[in-house]
Amino acid sequence: MRNFFKLILTKLFLVVVAFTGAAQQGTVTGVITDSETGESLPGANIVVEGTTIGATSDGEGYYTLDVPAEELVLKCSFLGYEEQKVEIAIAEGETKEVNFELVSDVAVLEELIVIGYGVQERSDMTGSITRITSEEMGRGVLTDPIQGLQGKAPGVLISRQGGDPNEAFSVRIRGASALGTSTEPLYVVDGVPGVDPSTISPNDIESFDVLKDASASAIYGSRGAHGVVMITTKRGKEDEPTRINFESYYSIDNVSNRMDLLSADELRDFASEHDISFYDAGHTTDWQDEVFKTGSSQNYSLAVSGGQEQLSYRASISHNIFDGVVRGSEKERTIGRLNFDHTAWDERLEVSGGISGTFEYNDYIDYDGWGINDVMYQTYRRNPTDPVYEEDGDYHEDTRGFNYRNPVGIVNDIHNTRDAKRYFGYLNADLEIFENFIAGVNVGYTRDDHESSYFEPKASGTLTREGQGSRSYHNYESKVLEATLNYNTELDLHNFEFLGGYSFQEDFITGLSAYGREPYNNITGPHDLSIFQRLTVGDINSYKESNRLISFFGRTIYDYDKTYFLTATLRRDGSSRFGKHNEWGWFPSGSVMWALTNEDFLSDHHIINNLRLRAGIGITGNQEFGNYRALRYYYADGTTFNFETGEDAILYRFAHDANPDLKWEENMEINIGIDYGIFDDRFAGSFEFFRKNTYDLLGEYSVPVPPNVVGRKWANVGNIRVQGFEFDVRSIVLDMQNVRWQSTINFSTFTQEVISLSDDQYEWDRLTEGWISGPGMVGNWTQVVEEGMEIGTWYMPEFAGFSQDGMFLFYTEEGGVTRSLERAERRNVGSAQPDFEIGWSNNIEVYENWDLSFSLRGVYGHEVLNVTEMIFGNPTFLPDLNGLRSAVDHYEDGLRDSPQFSSYYLEDASFIRMDNLTLGYNIRNFQGIDNIRIYFASNNVFTLTNYTGLDPEVNFTGLSFGLDQFNVYPRTRSFTLGVNLSL
Repeated sequence: MRNFFKLILTKLFLVVVAFTGAAQQGTVTGVITDSETGESLPGANIVVEGTTIGATSDGEGYYTLDVPAEELVLKCSFLGYEEQKVEIAIAEGETKEVNFELVSDVAVLEELIVIGYGVQERSDMTGSITRITSEEMGRGVLTDPIQGLQGKAPGVLISRQGGDPNEAFSVRIRGASALGTSTEPLYVVDGVPGVDPSTISPNDIESFDVLKDASASAIYGSRGAHGVVMITTKRGKEDEPTRINFESYYSIDNVSNRMDLLSADELRDFASEHDISFYDAGHTTDWQDEVFKTGSSQNYSLAVSGGQEQLSYRASISHNIFDGVVRGSEKERTIGRLNFDHTAWDERLEVSGGISGTFEYNDYIDYDGWGINDVMYQTYRRNPTDPVYEEDGDYHEDTRGFNYRNPVGIVNDIHNTRDAKRYFGYLNADLEIFENFIAGVNVGYTRDDHESSYFEPKASGTLTREGQGSRSYHNYESKVLEATLNYNTELDLHNFEFLGGYSFQEDFITGLSAYGREPYNNITGPHDLSIFQRLTVGDINSYKESNRLISFFGRTIYDYDKTYFLTATLRRDGSSRFGKHNEWGWFPSGSVMWALTNEDFLSDHHIINNLRLRAGIGITGNQEFGNYRALRYYYADGTTFNFETGEDAILYRFAHDANPDLKWEENMEINIGIDYGIFDDRFAGSFEFFRKNTYDLLGEYSVPVPPNVVGRKWANVGNIRVQGFEFDVRSIVLDMQNVRWQSTINFSTFTQEVISLSDDQYEWDRLTEGWISGPGMVGNWTQVVEEGMEIGTWYMPEFAGFSQDGMFLFYTEEGGVTRSLERAERRNVGSAQPDFEIGWSNNIEVYENWDLSFSLRGVYGHEVLNVTEMIFGNPTFLPDLNGLRSAVDHYEDGLRDSPQFSSYYLEDASFIRMDNLTLGYNIRNFQGIDNIRIYFASNNVFTLTNYTGLDPEVNFTGLSFGLDQFNVYPRTRSFTLGVNLSL
């Protein structure tokens, strides 16, 4: 594949050289500078108007351009400056010097923020929005584009427990909380809502705009409750010469932290020293060495962009191979994308569109529990005196206890794969009917298909297995149609912008699956299900469902003299997911901003160049909880005996009871912010305070039978309050002739409190969460969701010491101590919710050739329950099963009790992590190539923490988090060498 891309790149380069070589009849040279400061402008574009002939200024602002010998117009453009044109006449063989002094354009310099159905200048922004550009994204290996946001935006917590390349990152904006619905934000890609961000190559992303508060996200109404992430992909530019960009990297990945397990000799020494008999199989096996390996990541990306008058385009293709550090886990992904823009009718009509296809192959391993096929559990628990193979080459399978199996055999024998194909396309047209009045239409289509297959062979002997296999197909299809009318006008010092629109979205989900047991042979695997000899009711399944969302929305943006700003939004949504009495909902919002630096008393201030006060309030909704929850329907649930016929019959059950009053979960948020800039924005940023209440929480409640036909019903009950504070500082630390250092620090903190869980009809005293998985630990919960308490509260027995015979002791409600978990008092013993998160990102340029970037992230004040230590650090399993070296220490200290959960295993998991470090070197204007960048990068460079487990980072989403349960894919550390070429 790598040679294939090199061949394409070489041929494209030769074509460009041959084409330009034929047109060389005269030469134009010169330098491009800022008219005010005289500083050179590297990267400016110079083109011959009406052609694709062009060049880019080098690091000193100089350019050289071969042009036809005739009269022509040179056009020079640079971001943030007014375009400049010069007419010249040049003869064959002549060299002419033409210099450009560009004038800064304040309007162009103003950064545009994507706000939903439009853009807005940053200085006019009234809501809480954070922008992250492609230059600010983390460099190096990104298995998911969302990873590039990690630690970059205040109030946006992005986490992934472990380093599985097949797992996505979880995103939580401002402590988003819910009982029975998703808390992921809405993703809007190039104006189309509901697109999966993993279908986008990180190389194709131009910027992220994160809409965090309700006043900013209310334009998306029912889907903006947990924030909105606007993703804008890269596009070509009008009158830009054809550009070719190629990027490739190769990365080596290793497990960053292994379990400190006993070796075979250490296990033998333990048994001998304490006179404990066990079966010694006579081998020395490091099971982590057998299962873990050096992984790798590869990327090959090619993009071609350009434009002529009224037309621009960008086409790209990328191919990634992620080979995991655990044998049997890998991902391969290819993404193709084409974006285009066209203007017509004297630029009154603007048409833009794009199509993309994502093709992904996944190879999975099982590690989500402590079952017989759980690779991680079996690796850590396996006795190191056991061999991997028998003398005849078969896997060694011993029966040392419940759920005991050879992990190498699991990896090699079990087939668990997925093939996914995802297609996305959109077309947007904006027509200026008369001056400043624009009608727009946007259509989008998304289709996700994936086919999964699973096979476990049958086996006989020491470990008999009947074998099983399955095939499944799932399809998701979404259609979006949106129409808008936009009008803006200026009346003296008054500026108005009006937006009205209609949105229609319909989603379809279809699928089928087939499952069988006892294959006749293991040869065909999951590809021939007819060889399976045993089927039961429910093994064959298919489904089809749909939902529809219809919306009407409007927005007014007003400002007076660019000093006083007002934004008001109203959206009305109708969803097929709710009861017939509450299908429609209203979602209003309003926000104001006062630009103090435009007032006379601050306009001439020499230190403060930007000071703005913002305040907003809004209501958003949530409907992400599945289809048909308001209806009563049946599902097949095995078989039962038919007394009339004497034969088996299919048993039908109610899924849940109907609720025609089921309605929107609503989120009301208040946001107060201050934006600042001092010393000509040498230091700039914002302070934010927010409080949001989520009302009418959607959840499945228990109800009495009768009068209900089944004991479960979806209803709206409960209220959760989140409030917090966040700020960021963007600074130019150094701005010298040869060194430029930009740095950004962001900070966020919030609390989540359960206000209520019940009403007069539905009642929950508390929700028990944080269930422990492990031997002897089934059915034990460790967290509680209860009125007046924060989400993530650890609620368990409090450790009171050890008895003289080595048993755990716990405090009782009466003030005494007990050995019994049943008699122990459960107490509030800590919180899994961090006190705050902080991120620090840096970009340094030296001598215009070297660049250095690094980012650190810290999470402080949360406690993790170290279930790994609880199980593998307990000596009662030794020496038949393996454990941590700490288990020997516990045994020598007198511990003789079986695993018991309590505050004894709670640990402070605060950490500081360097997520990324990148060093690059740029070679400019080399052999006709505009720029060659060679870089070295490392991800997960180091972690500073007092936590004794493998990794202090957990996923901070849902109602339960903070459990380190050993069944986690190990986190990796990567070292990357890459190259970028720009032609």
